[in-house]
Amino acid sequence: MRLGPTEMILIVFAFIFLSGIIVVFVFYLKNLQELLNECDPSNRQMPSANVWLMFIPLFSVVYRFIMYPKISESLRREYESRGAVQHSDYLKGLGLAMSIIGILSVIPFQPIRSVGGVAALVLMIIYWVRSAKMKNQLRAMPKVSGGVKISSNADLLD
Repeated sequence: MRLGPTEMILIVFAFIFLSGIIVVFVFYLKNLQELLNECDPSNRQMPSANVWLMFIPLFSVVYRFIMYPKISESLRREYESRGAVQHSDYLKGLGLAMSIIGILSVIPFQPIRSVGGVAALVLMIIYWVRSAKMKNQLRAMPKVSGGVKISSNADLLD
């Protein structure tokens, strides 16, 4: 079977589109890994490298319900250990909402699938922005090790 020029163009565009989705997802997961890396290992509820398990197709449907609460708990513990308690759920509700809506995007009924896919994408962007903001907040705060604050500033007079 020989493909015509129209089919070849469609295949190339599909490949470019899927490659773009994968690249965006890699940056999203890299952000989550860096966020967990900002947490002290004693506060982390999961190894930061485990975010990459989200690339496993069917496993990721279940794993997201495990991963987002663990990220939230890690953040809660880190903020508390640094003495900067936030009045929030540390992204837990947003992560679970994104997970639930994401399941709707695989339902075969087209209207629900379309709305679920768009809503999951919007929630992922919101989660990404908020998690990046928290990562930057943690980077700006002095770390605590053994009850002693350690400055991230290399100034000797600090």
